[in-house]
Order: sequence, then C-alpha cells, then structure tokens
Amino acid sequence: MTAIPVSSRGKRLTAVILILLAGVTTGAQLGKIAPLIPWYQAELGLPLVAAGWLASILGIFIAKAALPTGWVIARIGVIRGIAAGVAIMFGGGMLLAFSSDPVIVFSARLIEAVGYLILCVALPSALNAICPPSWKGPVLAIWSGFVPLGFALADLMANAITAYFSPRVFLFTLMVLFGLFSAATLCLLRGLLNQGTQPAAISGRVADSIGRNITLNALSFASYVVLTVSYFNFLPVFISSAGAHFLLPAGAITLAVPIGNILASISVRGRSSTFIARLTICGFLVGTATIVPALTSQNALVATSCAILAVIAGAVVASAHFALVPFLTPERGSTPMAFGMMSQMGGIGTMFGPPLAAGVIDAQGWAIFAYFLVAFGVLGAAFMVPLSARSRSRHP
Repeated sequence: MTAIPVSSRGKRLTAVILILLAGVTTGAQLGKIAPLIPWYQAELGLPLVAAGWLASILGIFIAKAALPTGWVIARIGVIRGIAAGVAIMFGGGMLLAFSSDPVIVFSARLIEAVGYLILCVALPSALNAICPPSWKGPVLAIWSGFVPLGFALADLMANAITAYFSPRVFLFTLMVLFGLFSAATLCLLRGLLNQGTQPAAISGRVADSIGRNITLNALSFASYVVLTVSYFNFLPVFISSAGAHFLLPAGAITLAVPIGNILASISVRGRSSTFIARLTICGFLVGTATIVPALTSQNALVATSCAILAVIAGAVVASAHFALVPFLTPERGSTPMAFGMMSQMGGIGTMFGPPLAAGVIDAQGWAIFAYFLVAFGVLGAAFMVPLSARSRSRHP
C-alpha cells in the first residue's frame, strides 16, 4: 500500500474527512445496541445478559483477530479491505434492522462484527496512506475518537428517531448513513491510491512489522483501554448512586472526548515520536491525578471538573498512541499490521477491563476502584518510558 501523487490538497483533505465520517458511523455500529436494549428485551424476549452479548460481540472479534486481519489487508490492499468491510457490515446491519428472530439477530450481529473488525484496521491504514508526512500524526490523533463519537452519534440518533418511529427505522437509517459515507470514501480513494502495487521493500513477516516499539505502544494502549472502558462503563452507575452530587450526567462528561482529540492533533503536528511518547505519558499522569478526586471528592465542582479532565486526558492518550504508529512501524514493515496489533491489544483490554473493574467495585468499593484505574494509568505510562527516551525519531 503506497501513497501516490494527488492532484490537489483539496481532494486529499476531502478524502480524509470522508474516512473520518465513515469511521464515526462505523463506531456507531458498536454503540447502536445499547440504547435499544430495553426494546430488544421486550420485542425478542432477550434476557439482559443476552442483550449485553448482542452489544459486545463486535468488540470481542477485535480482541481475537485484529492482528491477522492487518496481515490480510497488507496483502490484498487497503481499498479491497475497506470494500470488503463495508459490504459485510452493511449486509449484516440491514439483516439486523429487519429481523425479529433471535437466531437471525445474533447471526446478523456476527456478520457485522467481521465487517467492523476489517474497517477498524483498514480505515486508519487508508488515512496513513493518503496523508502527507506532516498530516499523519494530527489526522490519526483525530481518528482515535471514532468510537466515543460513534457512541454519541448512535445515542443521539436513537433518541431522536425512536421518539417517533420504530427502533428498526433507527437501525435502517444509521446503516444508510454508514453506507453513504463509506461509498463516497471508496470512490475518492480509488483515485488516490495505487491499489495494485505493494512496495518490494515491505516484508510479509509479522515480525518485521511488530517490533519492540510497536509492541510497547500497543501494550500501553491496552492499559489505556482497560482504564477508560472501565471508567466509562461504571461512571453512570457511580453518578446515579455514590456520586449523585455531580453537576453533569455521565453522557455530558463523555462528550469532552473530542476536546482531547483536537488538543492532541494540534500538539503532535510537526513533532517527533519522542515528543508524542512524552505527551502520552503526560496524558496518563493527568488522567491518574484527576480520577481519584473525581471518584472520591464530595465537592460537586471538584468532582465534576476532575471527571471532565480525566476524559480529556484519556482522549489525548489515545490520540497520541495512534499518532505514533507511522513513526514506530519498521521501515520494511506494514502499517496495517501495526494497526492490527494496536486494535487487538485494545480489544483484549475491552474484554477484560469491565469484569475486573466490576469485581473491584463489588469487593472494595468506589475509592479502591479509583486506585485500580490509577494502577493501569501508571502501567500505561511505564510502557511509554523507553519510547520517550529515544534520541532520534524516524519521520513517518
């Protein structure tokens, strides 16, 4: 996969925007079940546990097969990868929208999971391919917010549409929106990427793409995911019970994520990998410093402010992790494989974080839960220390 000359900056910028929009609507597929769980329980008679599995299937696939998917995309090319992911997800999503049999519903969600897995690797790989070096870090920093923004989009659309129409109309409309952005993305990418070639310098071996630095970055990202997924999952429960003194609902606090993405995008422009690694460490430290008062302070202003700062700091961390990938991928390595490694470690964190956090809360309470989150923040920062000490950085 290579970047080829582009006729204008405007066409390249348009492609970046379309990929980001396709990414947000892809992230919305992960979040679209959550606001419909009561409806699925009533409509299909699904127990709460089964509805939870319906919501989480997409993330489970990431944990199991993201790295092999990156290898496949490196072999077939990013456009074929995106086209396959879009077709599979669109087909599964439409089947889900019009199905009322539980077996078909779960089957449709499994089909969606395959498409989601492919797109989570192929779309950022496309961004890396079409962006000039000075854009890569800032654009990938923005990309890192596709899941929380997707969740917000799904929640807003679900609330707006289901107030007047059936949830099936919401599911159908969201898939149409995804299909439009994805089709436009593919049409423009075909003119920007030389799909048929693969540079001879790129090795097909995983070991040549997943070196020490990519592994450290991915392990740090996994620690970040355990921290943030646990935080986002249980913050609504905390605010509705022990943290009832908060000034804002959990959903409003989560909307601070784009602030961190934008701050990171501005900060990493023209910077070295050493600087970006240090930015990641700073984000972890700010996050861990604010999580404890957010979950323990009885002062409403302090608790709410710290909760928002923790969200912003976490978004900076995620953005910096993605921005580092082009820097850290070895010269003969494959960026899709590197993104696959990142996604796989993040998926593992998504699988194991919430159950671990729930066990801590049940056994020890909210204050110890805060220190549980701090521990993963410190661990994530520790993985980045070797990268922050590098004396020289390869330009992506």
